[in-house]
Amino acid sequence: MIDRNINLADKKRMVLDIIKREGPSLPSSVSGRIGIPLLLTSALFSEMRSDKSVKLSSLKVGGSPLYYVEGQEAMLDNFMKHLELKEQEAFELLKESEVVDEEKMQPAFRVAFRSMKDFAVPVTVKLESGEKVFWKFHTTSNETVNQKITELLKIKESKPEIEKAKEIEAPAEKSAEGIMEKSEHKKSAKKPKDNEKTKGKITDWIGKKGLIMEREIDEENSCVVSTNSQVGKLHFLAVTKLKKSISEADLSLAYQQGQQAKMPVLLLTNGILTKKAQAYLEQLGKLIVVEKL
Repeated sequence: MIDRNINLADKKRMVLDIIKREGPSLPSSVSGRIGIPLLLTSALFSEMRSDKSVKLSSLKVGGSPLYYVEGQEAMLDNFMKHLELKEQEAFELLKESEVVDEEKMQPAFRVAFRSMKDFAVPVTVKLESGEKVFWKFHTTSNETVNQKITELLKIKESKPEIEKAKEIEAPAEKSAEGIMEKSEHKKSAKKPKDNEKTKGKITDWIGKKGLIMEREIDEENSCVVSTNSQVGKLHFLAVTKLKKSISEADLSLAYQQGQQAKMPVLLLTNGILTKKAQAYLEQLGKLIVVEKL
């Protein structure tokens, strides 16, 4: 908690002045300048985020996200060097292209786009044949997005209807104009009973294998497990994919999650790997182990 003897209103004004003047900032770079310890500064930033006077980046600099104000989104580009190498490649590709067709991208880039929430925005297009996903660079205008997608789809007479997909965490911002809206990928809503059933299967599997659950199963049905060995305790990130067919993209995403967690991956699934996925699994070696759930 923040010491209430501190004049919070004054401190918040000081923080806002610094961010508005200098752009996206870290608590550590502001703490000394506003005269309070780093721990209290971090708590102050958290309160400011709660009251929506500042925004929080997904990008992390030295393990800490950046705080910025509305209208400074483009300034986050200055910190792209803190992305993973593959994400930096994806950033440059998307910035140059402005809009890309997800189906035409390599699996590694698809994974990178999903991780670059500050810079890559998914756009869902409704066509007669079904839905299609494109990615736009975060500062690309709606008008440009409409034009680029129309060109990519080679539609001359009628524009595609692009609709807002359901957000995973926060409500989506309202679209500016035209047919493009910012969105997150659609996720099928899991019924509570189905989710509990899935968690039960994971728990049973862990118990049968004699593993130890180090971190509880989260909303994405992943968890951290460990096992004792002659060289000490080994940790794994257990990722669940319940689908009939496991693709190269599924493996790539699981691999990326493992890289971020700095752990090898146990991919728990009831599905069958495609030929491309099987070949990719061999390339990854022991970084991913696929197990039947």
